[in-house]
Amino acid sequence: MSQKNTNLLPWSVVFIISAAIFSGHFGVGDLIFPPILGRGAGASWFIAALGYGVINSLGVFIAYLAVSLHNKSLFGLSSMVLGKNFGVVFTTLSMLIIGPVFILPRVSSATHEMAVAQFFPTVPIWVTLLIFFALNFYFAYNRSKVIDRLGKYLAPILIIFMIILVIKGIINPLASPVSPGSPTAFTEGILNGYNTMNALGAALFGLWLINEFNMRGLKDKESRKNNLIIIGLVTAVGLFLTSTVLTYLGASSGAKFPDAPIGVLTVEIARGLLGYFGIIVFAVILSFANITTSVGLTSTAGDTFEQMTNGKLKYITTVALSSIIGFLIGLIGLSKVVGYTVPWLMLIYPALVVILIMSLFPKFERVKFATQVGIIVAIIFSIGDFLLGLGLGNNFFSRINLLLPLGKQGLAWLLPTIVAIFICLVISTFIKPNVLIEKN
Repeated sequence: MSQKNTNLLPWSVVFIISAAIFSGHFGVGDLIFPPILGRGAGASWFIAALGYGVINSLGVFIAYLAVSLHNKSLFGLSSMVLGKNFGVVFTTLSMLIIGPVFILPRVSSATHEMAVAQFFPTVPIWVTLLIFFALNFYFAYNRSKVIDRLGKYLAPILIIFMIILVIKGIINPLASPVSPGSPTAFTEGILNGYNTMNALGAALFGLWLINEFNMRGLKDKESRKNNLIIIGLVTAVGLFLTSTVLTYLGASSGAKFPDAPIGVLTVEIARGLLGYFGIIVFAVILSFANITTSVGLTSTAGDTFEQMTNGKLKYITTVALSSIIGFLIGLIGLSKVVGYTVPWLMLIYPALVVILIMSLFPKFERVKFATQVGIIVAIIFSIGDFLLGLGLGNNFFSRINLLLPLGKQGLAWLLPTIVAIFICLVISTFIKPNVLIEKN
């Protein structure tokens, strides 16, 4: 694609890519967490939605901003902080967790249990997963077409059915938000947004976008940076609007179903608003949200491992292996997949947050030592949540975490990490930055 007098892609292309990236982010968590948040927040639903957006949408934009500023993927950013070996380990672990080993089995098994089984209860899970990953491979195997396939064909269907549900819920809600609202709505929003961990996906999608820009003729760093910021912003706004209206549906229509558990609540809202057609709408939204997430992460895994191995592990090989691994692990069922997924996410996500936020500093070398210390502290205080998630709650790390602010909410790492970074930044004002770098 030739660029004339501008380094920005045409807006039609920007929206296609943004739709593809949005659909890659919007998964089952984005469909079930906001409604349950809204029901609990009641009249304070908008405050809760803001808290959710701070972590989910703003976190996504920060991740894309960090990638754009340094023109580096998650592998490049993590290597920049603690060296190439750390970058390989951290990126590999992150990509496996959010890709073929954890997320792909989760979204595929969720498609069977929450969508297909409602209409075809006698269909075995292996049939659903076989079709799911055959489609996953088809849409992901050709790297030059995957973004267009997502943005032009799959994402619009997801968005159209979301609009149908949302408009009906806004015009004719089933109930009114419960008053008074929750006094902790903003905090609850933050915690629910944290559960989606979309910023990790954004950090990985960054390489996906950089490679896409290269294929579209954007070879210089400034062009990629400008387009990445715009697409990241459009994606973040889309996620914020979606989560906000779903939070409202949970606060209004969701109030009619006070005892419905997470996941079931969204189904009940759709059924209440649209009758039997609502169940179909929910199934379509869920299925397309899951397949687009799966395709996006599969393609990203192909790019990531090809980059880290300097082309030795080919894109198509990773796509095929991801589909096979996702199929095999998905056979164990949704509840078991979720059970072993969450602890690993709790272990690595805090370190990622530190990397992304600290990489926004314009002169990163001056905060490199503070970033290194922050990562170490974040990981140490994440061990307790990791062990607790594995069912090993009676340990030193978990007991310490419960004594810290937000420890019961899985955020025990936050305050110690902030304090450690602040102390290191103060120290660095009295020591020349190059001395700190030489020591590390």
